[in-house]
Amino acid sequence: MKWHQKYRGTIVELSSLMFIILFAYTGLTKLLEGHLFYDNIRNSPVLGGKAMASLATWTLPLSELAVALLLIWRKTRLMGLYGSMGLMLLFTSYTLAIVFFAPYRPCSCGGIISLLSWEQHLVLNLVLLLLALTAIWFSRKPKNEPWN
Repeated sequence: MKWHQKYRGTIVELSSLMFIILFAYTGLTKLLEGHLFYDNIRNSPVLGGKAMASLATWTLPLSELAVALLLIWRKTRLMGLYGSMGLMLLFTSYTLAIVFFAPYRPCSCGGIISLLSWEQHLVLNLVLLLLALTAIWFSRKPKNEPWN
C-alpha cells in the first residue's frame, strides 16, 4: 500500500481542520471588525468602491463561516473543500492583482498575515489552494476500494 493510500483520510481531516480554523477566524474577525474590513475594500486599488465594499463586507465573512461549517461534517466535507478551493482561488486572484497590477499596495491584512509581504502572501495562498485541491483529490472514492 502506497503512503498516499494509507494516509488519504488523515490528509483530508487535517486539511479540513486547518481550513476550519482559517475560515472561522477570518470570517469572525471580518464580521466583528466590519468597519475596518469595509474601509479596506473601499480603498482597495483593485476592488475599490462603496458598492463592492458593501457587498464584500457581508458576503465574504458569511461565505467563510459557511465553508467552515460545511467542513465540520463528513457528509458535507467535500462541498466544504470545494468552497475552500473557491475562496482560495478568489483570494489568490486578488493577491495576484495587487502584486502585479495595483498602482500601490495597501496594508489591510490582519493577524499573522500582516507580517508577510504581498509576495509571501501570494505564495501562502498558492500553497493553501494546492492543499484544497489535494484534499479534494484524496476525498474521492478510490477505484476498486469499498467506501468506508
